[in-house]
Amino acid sequence: MLGPGVARWARTEIAALDSHADARRITQLSFEARVGSPLLIHAMFSLAFARQVAVPEIAEILYRDGRGLIMRNPRKRNGETLVRFGELFHEGVDGDAIERISRAHRPYPITNDLNLYTLATLACEPRRVSRRLLGRDFFSAHEVRAHHTFWRQVGEALGITGIPAGPDEFMAFFEEFEQRRYAPTVAGRAVTRALADEFAARWFPRGLAGPARNAFFALFDERLLATHGVRTDRAAPLVRAGVRGYLKALVVMPDGRPLNVAEYFRADGDAIPAGR
Repeated sequence: MLGPGVARWARTEIAALDSHADARRITQLSFEARVGSPLLIHAMFSLAFARQVAVPEIAEILYRDGRGLIMRNPRKRNGETLVRFGELFHEGVDGDAIERISRAHRPYPITNDLNLYTLATLACEPRRVSRRLLGRDFFSAHEVRAHHTFWRQVGEALGITGIPAGPDEFMAFFEEFEQRRYAPTVAGRAVTRALADEFAARWFPRGLAGPARNAFFALFDERLLATHGVRTDRAAPLVRAGVRGYLKALVVMPDGRPLNVAEYFRADGDAIPAGR
């Protein structure tokens, strides 16, 4: 039997680290060791993506009259982005990932407020999902502070200004922005369906594509469902209960072997250099 120090190795290391100086390492451990599920990380990324395209200006940049890579080959587009995130977890802002992300976004007219909202989907959505499903934060307050510092550092390295000073302030910006800027568009709905199709094809047999898409939509809140014109089915409560049960199990189970997000999705074989 594993001793408590070994069983909770990631949480023990996180608790001993500084939430500012060690923000990158804490964020890496939170997602790659404490969560550690490529399916769940991919689902959370795809959910953040669906939120981004609920904003019409972002949806048009990605859709580009159906010519955007997210429409032509969403598996490659998403795989490359997940590789970039994994590189950020390991390299922080001093590696090559920041330049690759900047270069991919450079050709497009993305304003600071759109970049700030995109950053918020990454920094805030995992916390909001856990609150919706568990009624509380899955991550500790120490981790939440570190995650905010990590994403703020990423945003600043990308030239984003006006990033709120703390995680609660960033969450408030996140929710207020959605109330003001969400609107249904052909582009946003098309990208969202492409995301759902890609999620289903990546993780489930072809015969389960319909239920798999509905499982993805079960993670949406009512505003996002309405904006993208999609519905959940009767299995949605079971999907949410399954994710809730998984998160609760992670609290009591030993910390697992860490997943390397970049290596996992690079080995998927379909990740290629991609841009918006």
